[in-house]
Amino acid sequence: MLKKLVISAIATGAIALSSVFGTTTEASAATATNYKTTKYVSSYDGSLNVRASASASSKLVVTVKNNSKVYTSKKQVKNGTTWVYGSVKGKSGWMNAKYLSSKKVKKTSNANGSSLISYGARFQGVPYVWGGTTPRGFDCSGFTSYVYKNVTGKTLPRTSGAQYASSKKISRSQLQPGDLVFYSVGSSRITHVALYAGNGQVLHAAGSKVHYQSMYTYWDRYEVGYGRY
Repeated sequence: MLKKLVISAIATGAIALSSVFGTTTEASAATATNYKTTKYVSSYDGSLNVRASASASSKLVVTVKNNSKVYTSKKQVKNGTTWVYGSVKGKSGWMNAKYLSSKKVKKTSNANGSSLISYGARFQGVPYVWGGTTPRGFDCSGFTSYVYKNVTGKTLPRTSGAQYASSKKISRSQLQPGDLVFYSVGSSRITHVALYAGNGQVLHAAGSKVHYQSMYTYWDRYEVGYGRY
């Protein structure tokens, strides 16, 4: 009887220690599924962080550029985000699957991109006004229309939905400064448009004013398409 109690105590202790020193990691890894394929880095700003574990706050292993080839081996979904484990540039780690593509990024350009952003940036702080189309106050599509008209001479349709419908559709990986990013917030239709400013940012009339904002925060979940004129 005493022998059984001793064995039970040892087993219990081993379980407790393993939960501290690594069993939780193994359990987490066990949720991953096999995913052997070849992908290419395809991100907004031209690079992707490879992490030690499936978390954006995990230790950085390496940062790789667009079109870097990734050899994947497994994937898992964590907090609604799909992560892929693979090797790239001689390093291995976890990558957000959203920024991987089955094809290389095609290099395209918007010749007026820099001019559109530098001109639009002049209006930072101009108040958001529903239906506004002038520097006294802009709404989202009023702002993009005004910038395009004054830089390129092109007349864009008045609403964000119409701008999306008439634009040349491009992929997220093809985004260049000056392209348009379209959103649908609380609706099945296009409800917002912004200028892509490069480096993962947009310049738009949103909230209370015209300003720059990261694409990776609030707006990320509402993106529905990208267009070029």
